[in-house]
Amino acid sequence: MIRIIAYIADAVFVTRPMLWIPVWGFFILGYFYAVKGESNSITALWHTPLAAAFGRMLVFSCSVGAVYVLNQLVDLKVDKKNDGFALLAHGGISTRLATGAAAVCASIAIFIPLVDLPILSLLSLLALAIGIVYCSKPFSFSGRPVADFLSNAAGYSLVAFGAGWVCAPERPSLMSTEFARAALPFFLLMSGGSISSTLPDYEGDRTEGKTTTAVALGTRRAHLLATALICAGGLAGWYCDNWYALMSALLCFPLYVAHVLLERKETMEATYKLGGVIVMLIAGIAAPVFALAALFVLLCTRLYFKLRHEVDYPTLVPRRIATDE
Repeated sequence: MIRIIAYIADAVFVTRPMLWIPVWGFFILGYFYAVKGESNSITALWHTPLAAAFGRMLVFSCSVGAVYVLNQLVDLKVDKKNDGFALLAHGGISTRLATGAAAVCASIAIFIPLVDLPILSLLSLLALAIGIVYCSKPFSFSGRPVADFLSNAAGYSLVAFGAGWVCAPERPSLMSTEFARAALPFFLLMSGGSISSTLPDYEGDRTEGKTTTAVALGTRRAHLLATALICAGGLAGWYCDNWYALMSALLCFPLYVAHVLLERKETMEATYKLGGVIVMLIAGIAAPVFALAALFVLLCTRLYFKLRHEVDYPTLVPRRIATDE
């Protein structure tokens, strides 16, 4: 029985549910801006029933879970050389189990919405397609400068934001200027964050011939580009009256300036770790129940890594190794 539970847990956590949380955040923000319309209320969702929206959010995020598994399968060799504890590379999970988990997630995301919201199925397919070109040959956007962060930001922010948008009642079209004004600032912010998240993998990516934006430009110039994109996202938020995006940019920007000045590992990690937390906290203001869901996933993830792999999440340092040292 314990082995079966462990097997199921492996299948769930190889989809990296902690990384579903940013997808949920952008989904919530998309839903919020579709519901808010022209009003300036920052509490538009506080008294709105969200059970149906959260159900659809979970279904859509399964498409991203499938992509995360695919990314681990493709990057298995590189992940073994990079720091951290990539679950498929270091956790003893079979590629067969991982492939099965990806197939189940993709099926859920595509087929369940066909019952009452086919456009969500299309967005799930789009998220999967972006993930495939991001991870897989001959495209391999994850190893191509500019294409890496643009495709990542498109999948995270635009598609996830759009998925939340289409789940809202009486929302404007995805082709409307209202959607563009709401989504563009978050796309720019996510582009900057995406570049920052590749900086720690610079050495491993360069060794394996992955020409990411960070490898192509060098870590300092790549970080300066990321900083410019965060600034652009804030300006776009101000211009488009997107106050949540503007607030996110204003809180994240000092982290990016700190790394420009100090260039330390701690400041580098703060840009995308704390920056991501800030954007998610903003989503938590839009829908406080989202913060509870994120906390639940964090606690479950910590418990899984500690019991199954003797690793303290989110540091992802094996406790037995730390003890030996």
